[in-house]
Amino acid sequence: MNILTRTTIRIVLPLCCFGLLPAIATFAQPNSSRQVCETDGDYEPAAETMREVELPEVGVVVSIPENYRAMKMQSGAVQILHPDDFEWIQCLVGGGTGAHGYYSETIDTVQPESDRSLEEQASWTVGYSYDEDGDREPGATEVISHEENGFNGYIATSMTGYSVVFLGTMPESDDLLRVSAGCDCEVEAEAVTDLLSRIQPLTEDEPM
Repeated sequence: MNILTRTTIRIVLPLCCFGLLPAIATFAQPNSSRQVCETDGDYEPAAETMREVELPEVGVVVSIPENYRAMKMQSGAVQILHPDDFEWIQCLVGGGTGAHGYYSETIDTVQPESDRSLEEQASWTVGYSYDEDGDREPGATEVISHEENGFNGYIATSMTGYSVVFLGTMPESDDLLRVSAGCDCEVEAEAVTDLLSRIQPLTEDEPM
């Protein structure tokens, strides 16, 4: 089983520390000689021991390697981060400049769209393109049905191959679960299906 493959990319996302994590240091101050935040390329392997992280805002619990981090974004989404990626973020927040970004796997919820079927909504989750008339059309080149642990929906792959997203119904919820993997390199659907296999709905006897 492949777990959270670490790949260097060049994106920067809005940050907000997740409650289970230690606080990240102070915000950056202007500095003409800022540190350049780069990884050393010697990536720490995923721990064989797993731990469960409850995400009450999303309504799920996810199993991640013991040495990985879960971080809540400003949007409310939660990212599962390789240790090197978390250190890179700490460097940015501490005042460094970003020379590299990170491969990201993200868990969040969205509301269903009344004017689109679930399959149609999934096809738009990876962006859009323009047809020959200049009208927008969904950016997915492939949309396949997928069911896992009570989540039933579709996996969409972007035309660039840089993004794969699952969008599906959740047990006892009106919201839709969205699980995505993104990079500026090719992303396999297995990255999303592997993460989905480790996500379970929070049950009533678990704290929300």
